[in-house]
Amino acid sequence: MIEAGRAAHIDAIRNREVPVSERSRQTAAGERRRHLGGFALAGLAGFGVDAGVLSALLGLGLSPGLARVPSFVAAVLTTWAINRTLTFRTSTRASLGEFLRYILAMGLGLAINYATFLLALRLSETAAAQPVLALVPATAAGMVVNFLSSRHILHR
Repeated sequence: MIEAGRAAHIDAIRNREVPVSERSRQTAAGERRRHLGGFALAGLAGFGVDAGVLSALLGLGLSPGLARVPSFVAAVLTTWAINRTLTFRTSTRASLGEFLRYILAMGLGLAINYATFLLALRLSETAAAQPVLALVPATAAGMVVNFLSSRHILHR
């Protein structure tokens, strides 16, 4: 039943029964939902990579603060690849310049993420004992900035 309603709405748009401004708003709203969903999916994948690399490096004896640097880089590579291909459907070939712009745009999110990670380690005995847990608030804190940077600067 929902599909029939959706099909009727699409036919109305095609037949220009829905004003152009309304079609534009609906298209933009659908694109925002797809961007947010894709960005969240990329973030989850990046979080998994971040946590995995962090855990491996902690197991090798690195300090949490030092281990977090390569784990974040691995997460950024993951999210960049997913966001450019799935979330924002960038049609141009990937380039070093694009990746460097991505890193630059993610810089503020990185700073917020890393500072929150270190703060969580300092304020929480649980996070200090299990540094992967400090990734949760760190990732959440940096995610908003990174989404806005990606959507409004990189993948317009």
